Amino acid sequence: MSPKQNSGFLQAIRIIEENGLKIYRPTRKDRGFMKIYSESLEQLLPKISGNALKVFMALGGKLGWENTVVEMTRNEIMESTSLSEKTVQSALNELEELKVISRIGPNNRRKYVLSQMYVKKGKS
Repeated sequence: MSPKQNSGFLQAIRIIEENGLKIYRPTRKDRGFMKIYSESLEQLLPKISGNALKVFMALGGKLGWENTVVEMTRNEIMESTSLSEKTVQSALNELEELKVISRIGPNNRRKYVLSQMYVKKGKS
């Protein structure tokens, strides 16, 4: 970006911020963040239980930048969420019914595909 373009860009940001809007400015601290899409989440929240949301966030934390497939054992999910096996199983069923995840593979090597409609991993 040329100095003139940069100056115009900074002026545009200043005008936007003066009018009460916020501009996202990435920093080094943003590495490995998780994007959560607010419109989709607003539609999901009235339908989802707290335990299912907790399991979804645990799975979302394991997403890769270019991959929506997460491999976690039920025990790892239980450890991450402090939920019982029965509660985790129920939450996974709920997430699948809501089409937030889909499960693939056998139980002992289970993989979960997370819908990109709700969450995506930020670039690290």
